[in-house]
Amino acid sequence: MKLIITDSNVFFDIIKIGALPEFFALDYDIRTTDFVYHEIEQSDQRELIESFIRAKKLYVFSLTSEEVEEVTKFTTIRQFKGLTDKTVLWMAHQLKCMILTGDKKLKREAEDLNIEVHASLWVVEQLIGSGIIHRDYGCQLFERLKLTNTSLPVKEIDRLIKKYKK
Repeated sequence: MKLIITDSNVFFDIIKIGALPEFFALDYDIRTTDFVYHEIEQSDQRELIESFIRAKKLYVFSLTSEEVEEVTKFTTIRQFKGLTDKTVLWMAHQLKCMILTGDKKLKREAEDLNIEVHASLWVVEQLIGSGIIHRDYGCQLFERLKLTNTSLPVKEIDRLIKKYKK
């Protein structure tokens, strides 16, 4: 099972489109950091995420003070406002695993470190490709993403909808 570290914005997208159970049905070991969890903990989606932690579908890395210090010292090209995104990047770098993020700065930094990185659109494609959801439902999820996250590339979403409607 392939390991994925995800940031909060992918969780928020997937929750908003109503696909969180399907997301955790994917054949991936989905993890995040306690810094990301803290961001979610402060939102109204906390209960949803906690249910997947209790079901052992989501694992939250609790960073030690020594690890937080390592994250702080971890050299990046781009400046990050806080430590949250940097914890995701550092953890993926340590574990040599993929990142899920919609954050452009984090995406570019991960790519510079040769870390595989994907976002919410990729998740929906994986749901369709794995047979967890039907293509028609996937197109509905793409449409919901257009409505709930205006920073996503509309042309790419339209291309994916056209691809899966065939």
